[in-house]
Amino acid sequence: MGKSTVKARVFKAAPPNETTKQIYEDEFAEMYGENIIPPPYNLKELKHIAEYSTILQQCVDAYKTNIVGFGFEMKYSKDINSDEVDSAEKTAADKEWQQLEEFIKYIHFDESAETLLGFSIEDREKTGNGYIEVIRDGAGKPAGIEHMASEYVRVCSLSEPIEVPYNYFESGKLKKMQRQKRFRKYVQIINGKRVFFKEYGDPRILNSETGEYDEKTPFEKQANEVVHFKIGSGAYGKPRWIGHIVNLYGARKAEELNFMYFKQGRHVPAAITIENGMLSEDSYKQLQDYMNGLEGVENAHKFLLLEAEGIAKGKNIQGDEEITPVKVEIKSLAEILQQDALFLEYDQKSRDKLRSAFRLPPLYTGEAQDYNKATADTARKITEEQVFQPERKLITGKLNALFLNDLEIHKVELQLKGPDFRDPIEIAKVLTPFINAGAVSPNDLRDLAGRILGKTLEEWPEEEYSRPIGKNNAAPASDPLAALFKSKNGTPNVIGILKDMRDVLEDMKR
Repeated sequence: MGKSTVKARVFKAAPPNETTKQIYEDEFAEMYGENIIPPPYNLKELKHIAEYSTILQQCVDAYKTNIVGFGFEMKYSKDINSDEVDSAEKTAADKEWQQLEEFIKYIHFDESAETLLGFSIEDREKTGNGYIEVIRDGAGKPAGIEHMASEYVRVCSLSEPIEVPYNYFESGKLKKMQRQKRFRKYVQIINGKRVFFKEYGDPRILNSETGEYDEKTPFEKQANEVVHFKIGSGAYGKPRWIGHIVNLYGARKAEELNFMYFKQGRHVPAAITIENGMLSEDSYKQLQDYMNGLEGVENAHKFLLLEAEGIAKGKNIQGDEEITPVKVEIKSLAEILQQDALFLEYDQKSRDKLRSAFRLPPLYTGEAQDYNKATADTARKITEEQVFQPERKLITGKLNALFLNDLEIHKVELQLKGPDFRDPIEIAKVLTPFINAGAVSPNDLRDLAGRILGKTLEEWPEEEYSRPIGKNNAAPASDPLAALFKSKNGTPNVIGILKDMRDVLEDMKR
């Protein structure tokens, strides 16, 4: 009994090249033995990975906008209007206020302080690390800052501890002390050129070319200082979303797969079966050419002509060669056809996971279709309380601790402003009972009235407008005769009223 054999060939479109042609070269590779610590991740890839994500850049922008986008403001370290603060201390506090205000205003001549700090925060959220270069003036005080791209900076090991001066307050008096501190060096390489920096506050002179501490270094070769903003406590920071990097790459591949679906056109997959015959070599070639030419919607409706050859069984009684009848059948595989929204749920889950790494509601990434005013206000307030306010305090705390000591500013502090969630109309409704009870003064309401009217209203200088108007000081509007029954000292004026009534009755009698 003869054996039947089955041969199968798979025809598919020629795929595009699946490997990258780029060359990744770490310019620091040969320096990692010189006390330079290698980063835990590819910083260049982390810096540019947001270009391939549909959600990461929105999350980073939300952080940058809500942390520094509202600008800086100053505040006094204590209430200078208190009776315990004398006029000399008030004058000194006002002078420091002006000094700090001018420092922030002129910290960079081309960009604002918020813009430069925003660049560093964007780097921090993408790579885990953000840097600013600090430039000092001739007096040794910080005078300017510059942004440093995080992908070109590497961190060095901690040095041996050295003594540095530190100012602190005790019982309201400024005192100085010496403390031990270890510092790091930083190195930057761009196009093969290497420059060293020292950590902010390091009093030693560092040669920017050699990376060595040398008191004889010329002024033009002395290294500037760096302030390092990072996520975490290691030598390098780590992005808060690094655990979701697989989802990010997966979502990108899903997008590419959907793109290729539309790019190559919608073609029905099918299985071609041939009984008692075989395709000719020319048909094989034509079929492969057909598959390679599927790309593009203009090729979505081509016809396919197959030529099959029957198998010779031998010669018949007339001596002619007998050929078996050939049967060609095309079976559709449309039931496993890729849909136009393949991986749509996977992409949505990936967006949710990446957004959760930043602890952001969809409202902050432009997805507000499921919100109303109540839910939107709640989401904003919770995110402001749990995410953005702590981040602002961390950043301003670091800036105040570093800069104010060198600027000799102790009575004023920097802080980053946040959004104002107060609704003047709602506040007015809440204040109504207090106004009726005489618990607020007219000057207390001037600022609120100014915000409702859209202009600045100054307080009235008269003392009477700074004191609450009690219920006993004025008659209720609903009882205009109530004032008649009270004398100047507040006691009932019954005798006077009876005398007036007597005079009226006598006049009527006459």
